Amino acid sequence: MSEGLAQEVAPFGVRVAIVEPGVTKSAIFAKSVDVPHETGAYDVQYRRLFQFYTAGLSAATDPFEVARVIHRAITTDDPQLRYQVSWGAREIVDGRQRMSDNDWVALGTAEDDDAYYDRFRELFGLELRTG
Repeated sequence: MSEGLAQEVAPFGVRVAIVEPGVTKSAIFAKSVDVPHETGAYDVQYRRLFQFYTAGLSAATDPFEVARVIHRAITTDDPQLRYQVSWGAREIVDGRQRMSDNDWVALGTAEDDDAYYDRFRELFGLELRTG
């Protein structure tokens, strides 16, 4: 959506910047310290996303760094479309560019968490298992 917007408004001199913060230190994590509870149909996806953030917390970026990147995106004379800020952001963007759409969709169909975490590490170079 943002890529399309960038093309649409470029003739008017308007720039679009996509800031992809990755895992960022935030009070939201203190509110979600428990392992996810059963959530029904989305239990597997929620648990895997929770594990992604748990794995990245030790390398999480300070929100002030994200703010600095946003400031740079707004004020630079040499703007980029995308700005990746912290743990996970660059790896996922780069890995996704190397994948087919079918591979991306198939990642979500992994039968068990271990198979998902192994495939995630293979595709993105990020270890999601902690402990």
